[in-house]
Amino acid sequence: MGRIISVPSIPSVLIPLLVLVCTVFGAGLLNVTPTPYLAIAMSLGYLDRLGPWSLAAIFPNFYLFACLTVGTGLAYAGMLQMTDVWDNSQMGIAFLIGLGVALVEMIPLWIHLAWQRRFLPQGRFQNGPQALLSTLIAPTIWVALFTIIYAVWASVIMYRAWDRHVSSDASRDGASRDWSSIGTESHRRVRPFRRLLFAPTPTFLIVLLFVFLYGSMRFWNATGTFYMKPLDNTMLPTVKASCVIGNSDANDGPGYFDQTIELAKGGSEIVIWSEGAVEMYNKSMLNDFWSKASNISSTYGIYLGVTYAEYVDSSLVWNKNMFTLFDPKGQVAFEYQKAHPVAMVETTVIAGPNKLPVVDSDRFGRLGGAICFDMDFPNFIAQAGDQKVDILLQPSWTWGSIGRLEATIQSFRAVEQGLTIFRCGSWAPSTVWDPYHQIFGYKYNLGSGNFTAELPLRKHVATIYTGAGNLWSYLCCAFSIVFLILVIMPKKYSDQLLEVVENRIWRQKGTKDNSSNEEVGPPSIQESA
Repeated sequence: MGRIISVPSIPSVLIPLLVLVCTVFGAGLLNVTPTPYLAIAMSLGYLDRLGPWSLAAIFPNFYLFACLTVGTGLAYAGMLQMTDVWDNSQMGIAFLIGLGVALVEMIPLWIHLAWQRRFLPQGRFQNGPQALLSTLIAPTIWVALFTIIYAVWASVIMYRAWDRHVSSDASRDGASRDWSSIGTESHRRVRPFRRLLFAPTPTFLIVLLFVFLYGSMRFWNATGTFYMKPLDNTMLPTVKASCVIGNSDANDGPGYFDQTIELAKGGSEIVIWSEGAVEMYNKSMLNDFWSKASNISSTYGIYLGVTYAEYVDSSLVWNKNMFTLFDPKGQVAFEYQKAHPVAMVETTVIAGPNKLPVVDSDRFGRLGGAICFDMDFPNFIAQAGDQKVDILLQPSWTWGSIGRLEATIQSFRAVEQGLTIFRCGSWAPSTVWDPYHQIFGYKYNLGSGNFTAELPLRKHVATIYTGAGNLWSYLCCAFSIVFLILVIMPKKYSDQLLEVVENRIWRQKGTKDNSSNEEVGPPSIQESA
């Protein structure tokens, strides 16, 4: 008899390729909004169609994993473009990043399906339109974790508890009630509204509606424009602030000081330099540099933030990425060392203390400082929210197309922490964002020039994020670990744990039913009536 050869179906070949395309245009440098959600939805549907775990499912899983890896690698390959030169020698790094991201994306899906197949053997609550819709509308990769935590967990508990309720009531009442084949009671049906309200997709939509409603009301109320207020009541005082774009020539300190003087004469009251504008090779050179900066700030009565690489060894290898702010009296307001050097780029930069600098000013409120990549660490920038910083000064230097993406990502720190960000970027956008994500200035500079904008003098705004932070994501990760343990452990032990949950639900339901019967009256009275 001839050997039977299994030929993959067309969807099983095309779906991972579509996932690859969506990943290329997903959460990378070439972002197109719907594609990340489509990639998650198609990945979940593809894995669900593979059926129970078996040796035959290994290759399709590996195929999807490879597509995610290649797609992510291509999405982030642009970060290797240093200014106008493409660096092909580092292409492997992008695909190593893709390998890690693909694994992170697939693990929640594997947990989801393993949980579903183990605890929902009859196929109820399988991935259907609701699960697919939840995946499509969720705003981040956390949708996979959301599905694990709410949709699957709730489905399992509802299924097991309801199944037990049907069996218990049927055995207690005998033939006094009519039960259909799907376990619903014709005498007392569960209200459709209640079933709909607690389904995963409506719950998520309600939360999403609240977020949009809260955000809109918060914005209009804070800006003073809600319900036809006079325009002059909505106008904020501003301060003229400027940025000197450096980093094209590390030895052009005098030229950067000349630009600073011209900007100060033009009315700028805050002037900062982009990241790493000059280099300091010894202490004497640094003292002279400080003296010039102090003299300019006191002469023109401005806040002047200068940036430099301070070398700490005679071989000029190891250095500190510094940002020093001088006040209008020529005194040092703060001296800050970059806390988070960029991996694989700033390999010779010494990381500074994990403490965000803050200083109070007479006219502009509380000022803070951070350098470029520091803004990608929410726990670090959370110090600005905790200390109620009004304006955060951010020198930056980025490369290639990643500069635009970094500027966009970091702008959301303003919304998270309730402050205004003044970003001075070399080879990247220089921007001004307020706590409501309103943009007050944007300019792309390629290693030289300057940027001037009006900074809104808005006080720090309290936000939910400053109080809750990443609590939801931490809960997602914690519950995912719990569910993974339940999937891995022997079934008899996981069933015992679920039995405890069922008993608690059943006991609470029984208490409510008893109290309801007591209010209505004894069964004999009802029956005689």
